[in-house]
Amino acid sequence: MTTVNAAIPLASLTNPAAYKDPQWMGIHRLIESYSLDKHVFASSNSGEVYRKGWEWTQCIYGLQRLGAIQPAATALGVGAGREPIIFYLGDSIQRVTALDLYGNETWSNNAREADSGVTVDPQQFCPRPIRKKQITFVNASGTRLPFRDGAFDVCWSMSSIEHFGGHEAAAEAMREMARVTRPGGIVSVATEYLLLPEQRHIEFFTRRELERYIISASKRLDLVEPVAWDVLPSEFLIDQITVPNGVDRRRRHVVLNDGSVQWTSVLMFFRKRG
Repeated sequence: MTTVNAAIPLASLTNPAAYKDPQWMGIHRLIESYSLDKHVFASSNSGEVYRKGWEWTQCIYGLQRLGAIQPAATALGVGAGREPIIFYLGDSIQRVTALDLYGNETWSNNAREADSGVTVDPQQFCPRPIRKKQITFVNASGTRLPFRDGAFDVCWSMSSIEHFGGHEAAAEAMREMARVTRPGGIVSVATEYLLLPEQRHIEFFTRRELERYIISASKRLDLVEPVAWDVLPSEFLIDQITVPNGVDRRRRHVVLNDGSVQWTSVLMFFRKRG
């Protein structure tokens, strides 16, 4: 297992400062080698911060720092699509299960991430050879996980639970991840965070809503570390992506603005109570 320092907050909004940390960037480059989506990584987009690449890297950075990536470990990705985290963990731990609505026409066409092809030939979705025997794909809902209690050492979900049907559905997904994680195990969750408290969105979360529907959703989960809410420099707040016309822009792909609400990613780590 790689040892990582504790200079970067585990739980935070999208954090541009992480890109200045050599250890974090080493993980970033490693995860890139498992991904077809090169545009979200700094080495392929002139060093700019792209929140999806940050999410994937921060997830692995935190799991390493918490000692959760061990050869005998098992992990579940909820709403995992074809994320490079699946293939990286397939090389690093005993067993990885990726769950999504694979083949769901609406979701697959909109997000291009739940392609049923990954369940048939996962190798076509990873640039480097994968350990197929370590990876299982499951077509199921994130609000009703078809696994026994305590089945996994790790659960992760990167910007997926907000799409499960609203805030209450996201809370149910949190409770389900808590249920299938073993006592002492780790749950890592990223979702969409509204930057202004007066804003409302059917899927995204204000800070108060995040605390209610995500952080406090399950009495079985405790935040490993408080969320760092203040990591976004002003230039990232000013230089926002305009949705939908600007979504393909690479530069400072951190804060998004659809004319009604502004949001970015927030990522947290939880430990299952013993």
